[in-house]
Amino acid sequence: MTLTLTLSATSVAANIDSVIATLTDSEGDLVLIAEDLVINPAVLEPVTENPLAGTCAAVRRSRDGNLRVVHHYLLAAGTSFHQVKSPNAVSVGALRLALRDQERVVPVLRELRDFALKNTSLGARESIELIITALLRAQIQVKEVELVDAPWFRSPANVEQACEKTQAQTETTIRRLQANRVDDGFYSTFVVRKLSKPLTGLAIRLGLSPNAVTSISFLIGLLAAAAFAAGSRWFLIIGAILLQLSLVIDCVDGEVARATSRFSTLGAWLDASTDRVKEYAAYAGLAAGAVAVGINNGLAWSVALVLMVVQTARHMGDYNFAVIQRIREGGLPLAALTDPDDPWGAQSGAIARSAQINSRPVVRWTKKVIHLPIGERWLVLSVVAVIVNGYWALLTLLVLTSLAWLYTLVGRVLRTLRWLREPAGVQIIADQLDAGPLLGSLPTRWKPAPTSRWNWSFPMLLRILEMGIVAWIAIYAFPQWEALAFAYLFIIAFHHYDSLYRALSGSRAPRWITWSALGVDGRTVLIVLASLIGNTAFHSILNLGVAWLFMWCVVIASAQYLGAQKKMELR
Repeated sequence: MTLTLTLSATSVAANIDSVIATLTDSEGDLVLIAEDLVINPAVLEPVTENPLAGTCAAVRRSRDGNLRVVHHYLLAAGTSFHQVKSPNAVSVGALRLALRDQERVVPVLRELRDFALKNTSLGARESIELIITALLRAQIQVKEVELVDAPWFRSPANVEQACEKTQAQTETTIRRLQANRVDDGFYSTFVVRKLSKPLTGLAIRLGLSPNAVTSISFLIGLLAAAAFAAGSRWFLIIGAILLQLSLVIDCVDGEVARATSRFSTLGAWLDASTDRVKEYAAYAGLAAGAVAVGINNGLAWSVALVLMVVQTARHMGDYNFAVIQRIREGGLPLAALTDPDDPWGAQSGAIARSAQINSRPVVRWTKKVIHLPIGERWLVLSVVAVIVNGYWALLTLLVLTSLAWLYTLVGRVLRTLRWLREPAGVQIIADQLDAGPLLGSLPTRWKPAPTSRWNWSFPMLLRILEMGIVAWIAIYAFPQWEALAFAYLFIIAFHHYDSLYRALSGSRAPRWITWSALGVDGRTVLIVLASLIGNTAFHSILNLGVAWLFMWCVVIASAQYLGAQKKMELR
């Protein structure tokens, strides 16, 4: 249950006491709203109504603001006492305190109350900003929630006129703006989102839930893969149309969730997991279709196998680099409330130059296209499959994905070389190492923690090692079992994405799941031994692996994760 508390304009200390008292009895998130904030309540819903938002603050981007935001997290905040250098955002006046952070928040608020009692010049109207400053200086992360472009005011001279302006924008318009995502690729922004908006309106009128929309998109994506598998020209056209329709509807679920403030753990899990299943099912369908029209079985499935390995490894690098970069470049230094200076100082060096370059629209959109996000990848598959065939669609995407991966890797290597050697994000990476009974039983001294500044690359390299070994053996030793090897690696990829998403949310799979799946070490040893024994052994291990790992890594692991998340929500 989420509570909302409006902070008065009388006394900072009194406001803090109210927040502490509310948190003491709270069994859910607490939303704080500045009393002098005039805004349409619908605009604030991404903060007030999203139970998955965590500790976050409503902001609008502005170079004349009182916040500095880096990688979508607040880095520094300013008040009448505290400075902030190189600001790029302004606090709107709404803050959400997540239940999981409240135990750490209360001592910080007590310190802030004492500070306010000694500094009577602090204005009660900046209570929200003072709380944000206190949280950041105590190293409690506050996520940015950038509000849509709608009128809002703090302490307006004419309150009645301000209210009229905020209510002039209809709720329908606000929800349509909230349906957008700020980090979409070029194709998704300028094509797919244009097509998804009418469908989003239809879904809302029909009362469809975001999860129902996700399920529809998933079903259409699987139908696209089935059409691709037929291989003939008309089925390739049908498959391409269905794949694009699945992409459009995949945007609708998020738009419906944001527009109606219907967020859930199940929805987030469905959206993330089904995207990967649809894409890799499309690879399998295109490979099967290529074989159906006469292309060599080994050739078609070889490209599909390598493409899946490359795409999975690349995703591991993308996600982990992003989170390690945020920790290293957006980490919060411990600083005293009594220090008026910005603990970070002005933005400078490579980070400042990068931010300046990326602020140019042409550069930003060009880099998005080069990075080849999901919209562009599915467009390549659809267009090339229709023009040529499934094999060439896979091969073209493999070449483009490899080039995009090389481009991002070069930049990340150069960035990493500038980082300090001190550890960062150790636990996040350790939770993805997937050690089974063999490595997991070794003494602790033989299992060093991933403290290197290059640790973001460890999950990526492990995926290349495990999946690459299976693909290499299948391609060069047992090409007749490449389709079966694809199914095996499909499940392995799902397992690694599951580990990734858990780690990013601050959790990990229980050891009984990891060990039941044998870990990366146990699976690799079995595959290598089976390949050395011969054809029958390799085929048998793949068959057993598909059945066993599907049960543990897909069915049981998914049920365990959703059950654990549900228990956390009920606490």
